[in-house]
Amino acid sequence: MKLLPIALAIASISTFSCFAKAETPDALIDEQHAVVKDTEKYDWVRLTSGEWLKGDIKAYYDKQLEFDSDVLDTLMIDRDDIYIVISGRNHAVRFNDGTVLEGPLNISGGYVMVGMGRPDQYKYSDLVSVAPTFDSALSAWSIKVGVGANISKGNTEQTEYSASLDIKRRTASNRLLISGLADRTSNDDEVTENNIRASGTFDWFYTKSLYFRPISFEYFRDPFQNIAHKYTVGAGIGYYIIDTDKTEWDIGMGPSYQHTEFDAVQEGAETENSSSSFYIESHTEYELTSDIDLTFDYKFTFAESAAGGNAQAAKAGASFDITDDIDFDVSFVWDHLKSPIANADGTIPENDDYKMVVQLGIEL
Repeated sequence: MKLLPIALAIASISTFSCFAKAETPDALIDEQHAVVKDTEKYDWVRLTSGEWLKGDIKAYYDKQLEFDSDVLDTLMIDRDDIYIVISGRNHAVRFNDGTVLEGPLNISGGYVMVGMGRPDQYKYSDLVSVAPTFDSALSAWSIKVGVGANISKGNTEQTEYSASLDIKRRTASNRLLISGLADRTSNDDEVTENNIRASGTFDWFYTKSLYFRPISFEYFRDPFQNIAHKYTVGAGIGYYIIDTDKTEWDIGMGPSYQHTEFDAVQEGAETENSSSSFYIESHTEYELTSDIDLTFDYKFTFAESAAGGNAQAAKAGASFDITDDIDFDVSFVWDHLKSPIANADGTIPENDDYKMVVQLGIEL
């Protein structure tokens, strides 16, 4: 449609301004006319530094714009670095009051406008997320795979392998998170570590800070804790306590149901257990620099003694950007089980397990 670029240009001229100012200098309007072309085909972003970027908007979430440029590849742009956004393509845009609008997008003058003709207008500070509409929904997915290995030969032969997977899908009103971590260590052909943890959650945002979790799942395996398989299904509610450009901290809680199959037990003892439980969890992210991100996850699960008792899990990590798609990741993991179930020979596993995981992460 030829009218689309014209309408966007008229709307942007009437509203373009720095987020801190009410009016746009004539020079900036002239600059926009000279630079911005083909808004049906490309998205445009003007940075506070004065630079214009041409490409595709992938998503806006956590106060960052994910922008794909043919020349600069994928960029993560902080909200404070964005001056103007122009897109003639349809996006699903969510605001703090729960409203979701679809249509062409224009951000300028401290306001967000969505749609054509007389577009709906919201304050820029009320913007929660921007996501592709259905026809380009695949770009809402992000996948990161991590691999690590340590092999020693000589007087002692030791091999350590680790693999991780993180999948995220973000839309204007919900998010899907799936993660997994597997470790295996052998020393002189004897396996000394072999565990798997996988989890997934689906969250629906009621407001910018409050979300509901209708479903969550977790799978855990660690024969050295005498756990052959543990399956947990639950639901809950969560809230963002801190949500700034550099720091995010949200907490969640809710009921769950878990089924545990023990690896080996004493004669006459129960080989499995099913029971209800309750969890409390915390997730923190901190952007130390533009190339270094820190994370800390903690979860406490209240469970009955027959299932191993209360469980705690913590993971502290640091991710260092090597390239746009490759990271160097270091994680410290702690698992605690209050009342481990005795093995078939009567020995009781240790309450605590500690490990450090070093990996290369690849973003797909």
